[in-house]
Amino acid sequence: MFFIFSKIFSFFLDPLNLLLITFLLFIVIVSRAKRTKFTGTFWFILFWFILLYKPLPEFLLKTIEDPHVYNERVFLELEGLVILGGGAGSGKVAQDRNDYTLGEGSERILKGLEFLKQKPEGTIIFTGFSGKIFHEGLSESEIIEQLIEALNTDSTNILFENRSRNTFENAVYSKEIIYRLKIKKWGIVTSASHMKRAIATFEKEFPEMNFKPIPVDFRTANSIYWGPGNMQGSINLWRIYIHETVGYWVYKLTRKL
Repeated sequence: MFFIFSKIFSFFLDPLNLLLITFLLFIVIVSRAKRTKFTGTFWFILFWFILLYKPLPEFLLKTIEDPHVYNERVFLELEGLVILGGGAGSGKVAQDRNDYTLGEGSERILKGLEFLKQKPEGTIIFTGFSGKIFHEGLSESEIIEQLIEALNTDSTNILFENRSRNTFENAVYSKEIIYRLKIKKWGIVTSASHMKRAIATFEKEFPEMNFKPIPVDFRTANSIYWGPGNMQGSINLWRIYIHETVGYWVYKLTRKL
C-alpha cells in the first residue's frame, strides 16, 4: 500500500504535471477575474520562467549530490556492494526485443561490474524487481542477468534480490542475503541524489552495520552553468530534486529511516 500511495503522490509532484495543473487553475482564475487578466498572466509566466531557469534546480540538486563524493580507495577496501535497482530500462521492451535495456541510472550496474573486475573475490547484490505500479515484461534482475551473460562475466559472486520495489524494500528483502554472507565491509551503490535516503534506510534496518556510500549517476558538476538551458533539462532536474527531498521526509515521518 505504501508503494502504491508513493507512486500516486509522486504523480502530482512531477514538475510537468504541476505545470499543467497550475496552468488549468490559472485559466479558471483569469476567466473569473477579467480585470486582472494581464496581471495574472504576467505573474504566471514569471513564476514558471524562474522555475524553469536551469541554474535554480541545478543548484538545489547540487546541494544533495555534493555531500557524496566517490572515493576509489574506499571503493577498493569494500568486500561487498549492494546495488539498488533503477539502472535497468524497460522490462517490456527488453522482453519484446529479446535484448537487455539500460536506463538513466545504468552507472549503478556498471559500477558493480567494475568492482568485480578489480576485486574478483568481492560480492555484489543486485536488489530490485521494478519501480512501476503495473510492471510488464522482464524484471530488473532478469535484464541485468542478460547483460552479465552477454559480457561473459563470472556470476559466481553475483546475487539477486528480486522482490523489492522501493528503497525500503531493497533493505528489508536484502536482509537474509546480507546476514547469510557475514561480510563486514559493505558499500551502497545508487545515484548521488538518492544516497542520503538509501544509506539512512539501510542503517535503520542494519543498526549494527556501517554502509559506505558509492555514489554514481551525478547530474550536476562542480560548478553551475549559468547560461540558458532547455525546459526539459530543467524539468528533469526538478523531478529528481523534488522526488528525493519529499521521499526523504516521507521516509522520515513514516519511520523508515
